[in-house]
Amino acid sequence: MSAFPAGATCDSLVGAEERTALLGEAAALTPPTIADIALLQDGGIVCAWRTASSEASLSVRLVGDGVDHWASFNHWYEHTDWSSAVGEINGTQCAGDGCSVHALDGERFLEVDATSPGGIVGEQVEAVARAVLATAPAPQPVGRASTAPGTRSCSAALDEAAAVELLGEPSTAAGYVSTATPSYRLADDSFRRLDAVDCRLRSDDGRELLRYTILRGGAWVFREDSPIAPTGEALAVPDPLDRVVVLDEGREAQAQRGADWFRVSAPNVSEGVLLDLLARLAGL
Repeated sequence: MSAFPAGATCDSLVGAEERTALLGEAAALTPPTIADIALLQDGGIVCAWRTASSEASLSVRLVGDGVDHWASFNHWYEHTDWSSAVGEINGTQCAGDGCSVHALDGERFLEVDATSPGGIVGEQVEAVARAVLATAPAPQPVGRASTAPGTRSCSAALDEAAAVELLGEPSTAAGYVSTATPSYRLADDSFRRLDAVDCRLRSDDGRELLRYTILRGGAWVFREDSPIAPTGEALAVPDPLDRVVVLDEGREAQAQRGADWFRVSAPNVSEGVLLDLLARLAGL
């Protein structure tokens, strides 16, 4: 594992003039979200800006151990014509009003996404990506905190029969489906690198019944200095959990047990069911 030394600020990576030139107006820095928990835990940098109208946006994600991420990116886009416009090698994809650039440069792997109602061209985003790599420091090797071993199997973490019973639908046929998206996302790839469990349970008629994530070592998000601390209603904590927060009007709950982080979301269930699901997962 590697991480970037302190001091690499978002404004130093992409200046205000560059952002305005790309997006057409000034854009404000927005905090990272829980979707970036694994990327941040893996020593990465996340920067995101959005215009006042919220119609244009720019995001930059930068990590070390770039060769591993490039191999995963290449697996998704084997058909793409690679370029050397950014770093050692890069791939640029544009669709609709946005473009994405993924680039490998030494041990650094970079993802830049930009969208604008007026349209974005790949060369514009590649210029921003080159500026980021020209400014960003080199990652430094760091030790990864050891965590308790755990399963990566959805059925081993919570088998289908137990899940539908806890959800109050014992007669429903259900199965786990892939959580992969149709396109590569660095934030998702970071979950893979950290051996996280990310599972989606669907009924045989296509309804999503449950989604849950387990990230070993992810409980740092609950610290007061965390950039992505979940804000929600704190609940009485059942064994074996140490902390529980309910979000999204009761449709999602996040929890801590020791050093580990758990998230569960399910439509149309009670807080009690969410707690039962978390307690079952945390008891692994």
